[in-house]
Amino acid sequence: MSSRLIIYPTDFSDCANNAMAYAIAMGKALKAKIRILHAVELGSLASVEENPDVLLTSIKTLEEQTEMKLVKLKEEIETFGLECEYHILKGRTLILKDYIESLDPLMIVMGTIGKHSLENKIFGSFAAQTIRNPKSIVLVIPQKVKFNNLSKIVFATDFHDKDKTCLSFINKISKYYRSELQVVHISENVADLKQEREKFSQLEAEITKVISSHNIHFEFLYGDAVEDELAAFLKSSKPDMLALVTRKRNFIERIFHKSLSKKIVNQTQVPVLVFT
Repeated sequence: MSSRLIIYPTDFSDCANNAMAYAIAMGKALKAKIRILHAVELGSLASVEENPDVLLTSIKTLEEQTEMKLVKLKEEIETFGLECEYHILKGRTLILKDYIESLDPLMIVMGTIGKHSLENKIFGSFAAQTIRNPKSIVLVIPQKVKFNNLSKIVFATDFHDKDKTCLSFINKISKYYRSELQVVHISENVADLKQEREKFSQLEAEITKVISSHNIHFEFLYGDAVEDELAAFLKSSKPDMLALVTRKRNFIERIFHKSLSKKIVNQTQVPVLVFT
């Protein structure tokens, strides 16, 4: 991906504000420009206000207040020596997908929870659309996580064709922050254990040819359930970021909505970098 643009969506919530620190961190490591994105669904105002004059005044006030907030965020990001711009999207949330695809960004960095029901709907829709995009790289920040450092990054592999490309991308971040990079595979099938160990050894040999670093380590694990084993591994190793490759919508849902969400997001509070 040739783009040097990072999209940072915000609803001005604490969760989104925490995500901004990660957007800045990625901008510095990847030498990328940041575009702040705020979505306003004006139809919600029209549904509660019938007087056209009052409605226009409300819309103008909302736009002015929004722009003031975005200018402040832009100026804060620029203090880190990064190029930054902002954009306000108006209309139906479905335009988010087309908007992102037209920009073809390097990465999207976003929090998981909005301030109230409308923004949860907007950004929930945004997250679903961007993660399903086959070209997306999405860094999702759990609600309470605040950026400290990226001293350790875990890449969970399931032997995807894109593993080497994704690890090269992660290595750019790892080199900038001098992070320890752990590559882990979790097998849950005894019958395939030998075959998967061989695949893992092959992946290790291929990766170490491309990434020559003393800070990269490989670990093969076995467990009855991948989600439980991964959650336990993250809890013990305490990484600053988890990265993985997936095109399976149900796997994303398992991460952010079901059992893995409760274990990883609530307990270990690990930002997740998703390659699709």
